[in-house]
Amino acid sequence: IENVVTSFSPRPKKAWWQSENGVEHVSIQLDLEAEFHFTHLIMTFKTFRPAAMLVERSADFGRSWKVYRYFAYDCAASFPHVPHGPPRRIDDVVCESRYSDIEPSTEGEVIYRVLDPAIPIQDPYSPAIQSETQWVNHQGLNLDWEQEGRNLQGRAAGKLQFWGSHPLLPGPPGCAHQAQPSPGHSLQTWPTHTAGLCTATCVGAEPPQLRTAQPGHVEPRACEPNHAEPWANTLWGLGCRMLCRGATPAGCDCNEHSRRCHFDMAVFLATGNTSGAVCDGCQHNTMGRRCHLCKPFYYKDPTKDLRDPAVCRVCDCDPEGSLDGGLCDSADDPARGLIAGQCRCKEHVAGPRCDSCKPGFFGLSTNNPQGCQRCQCDPRGMVADGSRCDPVSGECFCKRLVTGRNCHQCLPEHWGLSHDLLGCRPCNCDVGGARNNMCAMETGQCQCRSHMMGRQCEQVEPGFYRINLDHYSYEAEDARLHQGSVVEREPPPDRPASWTGTGFARLLEGGWVEFHVSDIPFSAEYDVVIRYEPQHPEAWQEVRLKVLRPSPVSASSPCGNTIPADDQL
Repeated sequence: IENVVTSFSPRPKKAWWQSENGVEHVSIQLDLEAEFHFTHLIMTFKTFRPAAMLVERSADFGRSWKVYRYFAYDCAASFPHVPHGPPRRIDDVVCESRYSDIEPSTEGEVIYRVLDPAIPIQDPYSPAIQSETQWVNHQGLNLDWEQEGRNLQGRAAGKLQFWGSHPLLPGPPGCAHQAQPSPGHSLQTWPTHTAGLCTATCVGAEPPQLRTAQPGHVEPRACEPNHAEPWANTLWGLGCRMLCRGATPAGCDCNEHSRRCHFDMAVFLATGNTSGAVCDGCQHNTMGRRCHLCKPFYYKDPTKDLRDPAVCRVCDCDPEGSLDGGLCDSADDPARGLIAGQCRCKEHVAGPRCDSCKPGFFGLSTNNPQGCQRCQCDPRGMVADGSRCDPVSGECFCKRLVTGRNCHQCLPEHWGLSHDLLGCRPCNCDVGGARNNMCAMETGQCQCRSHMMGRQCEQVEPGFYRINLDHYSYEAEDARLHQGSVVEREPPPDRPASWTGTGFARLLEGGWVEFHVSDIPFSAEYDVVIRYEPQHPEAWQEVRLKVLRPSPVSASSPCGNTIPADDQL
């Protein structure tokens, strides 16, 4: 029978093939030359559907056949040794009755699905599943049916068709192939042209050519195969669809980054028989089945549309702090904690570009496998807030009274490094008992003079005593006055007096007072302190002090180095 498989365009329901009248058993055999993945078989009958039929295939040029499915109005009578009922596994061979009823009388369908959606499939890529769906070169499909007991004309419009998004016979990997029926018959696909779509003819081994809608006009052109939708509804039957160069295939959703795609059965099954399109030659640094992903070392700009040619931007990672050669997150994914453009940082590195050390680390370096080294700061001396140390130099940020690169020392004249707010405490060495105000940082011990003790040198060793600064006092009112007078004063009852003795000696400008000192026990350095209260608002302009010694100073005396000028102040 010629034209067993045909597009029947443009009137698919106005043409059919018909068996001979009175013939009870009809068999149709299709020899397929290329490799196919068989998923669906849908046959539409012009008249009544057969009372019994079977679908079988052969992989050895017809020497042996394997039955796919039995269909019968009465399975027990037509196929008594075949199990009846729905299959439980993909490779179960059973007999079904739901497609063999006498109604409807026209356009009734017989449907066979290799992968029944009611049967769960653990692994759609297992060899068992692939053997059921995959047809290799020179395999055959045989359809046998009969109108047993109905006395009806065995006339049916049986065809292999593409139905919506569910393919019956997805095309082979290459489009330019030859599909033929059994010897003596021919199988052709006829060209058609619709708005925005041009298809090509695949007949025998002839090269494809493009035909337009104008009758009698054929224009050869170079076309490319489109295997994204090998079951496209513009063709009926086992055909070949071609696409003109420069056009975008109808089934290719490549986000405007590619114009070519191919069909992949694994993708088709993984998407729930929705689409098997896989884009080829993705441009603009994109990749993926739909050119919807950015290539490694590129990321999707969240401010741009996926179809924008500049949607994928190059990763900008600092080589000193990033891992994987500068690889970054390709797109935003909150569930996985991914941020578009975020580089993969070393352990102690942070920032979108991995160009800065984390708080508490410093010294970003390519040679450091962790990126940065930890700050060596004394926790007692560093500030509590902010970064612990300078991210470049590693110098720690110290408290007010703390110093040192690592904040491990107190400032001079301070001691006791601790977690206090200021970090250290003042030495507070005794002015008279200590040599200076320096003390040990750990203990706070001051440097004491002879026979002084205590942390602050404020205590006298046993067997010694300490005199006050005013131990030797001389009152002016008891001295000899020249151009002066004595003024006695009563101390105030509500506060201590600011003077000593009975009062004051009042001296006029140019006057002087003479003290007679005779009770100093030995020679030493002494400080002369004059206590006075000026009655004039301005300070004294000049005060002269003269020391009159009773005899020359002995050279062996502690004051042996004194010269006469030292006695004139």
